[in-house]
Amino acid sequence: MSRFVSSAQLLALVVVLSSCTVEPYCLVCPDVDGGEPVDGGTDAGSDARVTPRDASADVIVVPDGGCLEFELCNERDDDCDELVDEGIDTQSNPDHCGGCDMPCPVYPHAFAVCEAGECSIGACDVGYLDLDPAQPGCEYFCIPRVTDGTDEICDFEDDDCDGRVDEDIDFDNDPENCGHDAETGLGRCGNFCRSPRAAGSCTAGACMLGACEPGYYDIDSSATNGCEYQCTPATPPVEICNLVDDDCDGVVDDGEPGAGVECGSDLGACGAVDGVTICRAGEIVCMGEPAPTAETCNTVDDDCDGNVDEHNPQGGRVCGMSTGACEVGYQQCVSGALVCMGQVEPTTESCNNLDDDCDGRVDEMNPEGGAACGPTTGACEAGVVTCTRGALVCTGGVGPSPELCNNADDDCDGTVDDGDPQGGQLCGSDVGRCAPGVQHCRSGALVCEGAITSTAETCDGVDQDCDSNVDEGNPGGGATCGETAGACEAGTMQCRGGTLTCEGALGPTVERCNGINDDCDAMTDEGFSLMTDINNCGMCNRVCSFPNAIPRCTAGSCAIATCRPGFVDLDPAQPGCEYACSYAGNEACNGRDDDCDGRTDEGLTPPSAFCNPNGVCNGTAATCGGTRGWECVYPATYQQTEQRCDSLDNDCDGSIDEAFPLVGDQCSNGSGTCRRVGTYVCASSGTAVQCNAAAAGTPGDEACNGADDDCDGEVDETGVNDPGTPWRDAIDASAIPTVTYTSGGRTIRVMRYEASRPDATTTSAGSLSTLACSAPNVRPWTSVTWQEAEAACCALNASGTCTSATSGWHLCGAEDWETACEGPTGSCDWSYAATCSASQPVACNGMEYDSDSSLAGDQDALATTGSPTFSSCYTDWAAAGRVYDMSGNVREWTSTSAGTSGGVPLYQVRGGSYQSIEEGRTCDFDFTVAQRTFRAPTTGFRCCMY
Repeated sequence: MSRFVSSAQLLALVVVLSSCTVEPYCLVCPDVDGGEPVDGGTDAGSDARVTPRDASADVIVVPDGGCLEFELCNERDDDCDELVDEGIDTQSNPDHCGGCDMPCPVYPHAFAVCEAGECSIGACDVGYLDLDPAQPGCEYFCIPRVTDGTDEICDFEDDDCDGRVDEDIDFDNDPENCGHDAETGLGRCGNFCRSPRAAGSCTAGACMLGACEPGYYDIDSSATNGCEYQCTPATPPVEICNLVDDDCDGVVDDGEPGAGVECGSDLGACGAVDGVTICRAGEIVCMGEPAPTAETCNTVDDDCDGNVDEHNPQGGRVCGMSTGACEVGYQQCVSGALVCMGQVEPTTESCNNLDDDCDGRVDEMNPEGGAACGPTTGACEAGVVTCTRGALVCTGGVGPSPELCNNADDDCDGTVDDGDPQGGQLCGSDVGRCAPGVQHCRSGALVCEGAITSTAETCDGVDQDCDSNVDEGNPGGGATCGETAGACEAGTMQCRGGTLTCEGALGPTVERCNGINDDCDAMTDEGFSLMTDINNCGMCNRVCSFPNAIPRCTAGSCAIATCRPGFVDLDPAQPGCEYACSYAGNEACNGRDDDCDGRTDEGLTPPSAFCNPNGVCNGTAATCGGTRGWECVYPATYQQTEQRCDSLDNDCDGSIDEAFPLVGDQCSNGSGTCRRVGTYVCASSGTAVQCNAAAAGTPGDEACNGADDDCDGEVDETGVNDPGTPWRDAIDASAIPTVTYTSGGRTIRVMRYEASRPDATTTSAGSLSTLACSAPNVRPWTSVTWQEAEAACCALNASGTCTSATSGWHLCGAEDWETACEGPTGSCDWSYAATCSASQPVACNGMEYDSDSSLAGDQDALATTGSPTFSSCYTDWAAAGRVYDMSGNVREWTSTSAGTSGGVPLYQVRGGSYQSIEEGRTCDFDFTVAQRTFRAPTTGFRCCMY
């Protein structure tokens, strides 16, 4: 009769893997025929049904009468050396402690050890600790989350498994976990001390405002808005007068920096009184000092530039007169007084047909006349020198006349009756010329001398023809005579008294200004200057006269020579100087017409850098405010102190909307996937800010995906779903794709897909390790230790931990895993969709599948969960669904213990990986075990809910 020896008795058969594939092999396989297996007692579970490929892996077959190579503790001579149970350790073997088949008792949640033949607790079961020596076994269930023995993770859990919760968290001073709950006394994990733009600070369990971020300051001492004041301090941070908060205390130019210093100029009128500096609108201004004024002609430096009466102040105006020979000049400032320079002044009137004394009259009062003139010899009498038409003329005397035979000196040449006056006439007869002689003047009387015969009548007072008629027939007469120029008219020569006399003619008269040549001298109105005479300007009797002006006549046209003081001629359409104005020099900004051009404050160049160049003030040029002087008229958006939120620098201090420090900061509506992000912007009212983020989205079912799907501020939270919401508000069993089956009276849910991280994608395994998810076509969670895998499964429970060893989410037990793989009939060797007991090497992702045929050789690589590439790699549970990738892709941790190695617990790993051959990927292949700290890229896990 054959004997079976359980492989559990053979510690040498424990295989500890490090990402290596262990294929089934026969440790001791004697060639026996007809050997009949018997029950070995310790491994008669699923392995009792071992096919030939796995028979030698679990059972040693010994034929009747055969010998083993070593002794067993069974009161038999197994190695046929005539010694029974020799070499058996009954001092330290817990199965034979103190003697064969004397196993140590089962301690609750603990592994027994044998020391000196006595049983005691050696190690606790996974997740259990012996904290209370008074209680048997390992009474305290806890899975450590840390390895350094500290509980520095604030999670309301005993992370270091010392029986205390969060004991290493300083709830009095930790700004991320500040304070204690008033009701429970527990520390407030996750109570972050945060204030806008400030570090959190926790003092005595209360949140306080910590250090401000660079560039921000707490001005209002309110923790609610944190460090609300944005400011860049000056270097050094000392306040100066510049409309900037240099010391960042919330006040611009506080303390009036730069004020109180004596100031002002020592020059001219400005040096009379010292001023004192003050800070106004960001500039140091000197107050109290006499301000410079416009320079006037007074020997004083009125404008305080170091020069006295420069640029001829108040000068340049017309002075003097332009009447007659006078000409105007221009005022010049000389030694503090205005002096008329360059004018031609009146002189004594002289006889020159000019108005020398500029009184509007020419040669009045007979200038240079009055002296006696003319001859006084003979019949002549002296006259008087008279100024006539610009020339001295002798008038009023008796001048020379033709000499008569009268014994007088009629021509006043000193000789009496010289030239035989009136002589030469016929004489001797009353009739004609027929007297025998001619009259001669002798001693003042006519004497007839000689005879004269009859001749043709001539006009000589003689009857030349001796017909008793003297000068009859108008001898020698009849011709036109006299002047015909000007006003003169011709007459006819008539013989009268022996003399031809011009009768009927109009002769010359004294020239008058009347447009007529009165003196018939070929000149009209000579002596009258129609081009310059203001009384006869351009024509006779045209008198030049203008209101408020001194006239002149130029080129025969009346014009204004100059305006009378205090008047200016602006409008040519109006007579005279109609504009009352006193010339003060170049135009200045003072509300006066300084240059008397009819305009006030025109043509001025605004001073540069006069107005604030910042914000809405930018571009504002100084404007003349009349009597107010230069001023800055800022736009309607200007404010003395920033009060509006409108994206403008209203107070022109270089900062925009500084009264609303939240502007531009990020804001949001809602949380999680409903969160819509925007920024704080100015509200339409201009008096507040508002968040421009869109309205929060609609919550959805919370899913295992690393996101806050139901928008409640929690990510992937587990618990009981609230039926009062239309969405799933917690991850429960319905959120994890599973296949449900019943085994041994228990209902088990197994994940359809290999476990993945919440944020896993098709190309990335993700980084979140909060809990395990089950999702198709994502990278599975690999390189995970047994402890990490179990914790990820336990995190799916409502409490977030495994509070019961027999219910809730855990790693799948090896037998439960195998059952899920073998399908509802329990007959599948592989997790194949069809013919699951027939070899199909590339149906699942194993070593036989070449992941990249473009490269030489066989390439093996990890695939996504439930990959379409391996569309037949699943166990079909009919209506319950499909379980994928249980025969390849990654090995999967189970919760089933496989003893210890080097004092470290071992656990079964099932399913094979992409580096395993098909024979190592069967549903019942159980050779692979690993230490709980083992991790490899070929090893993952899946969870089961019990």
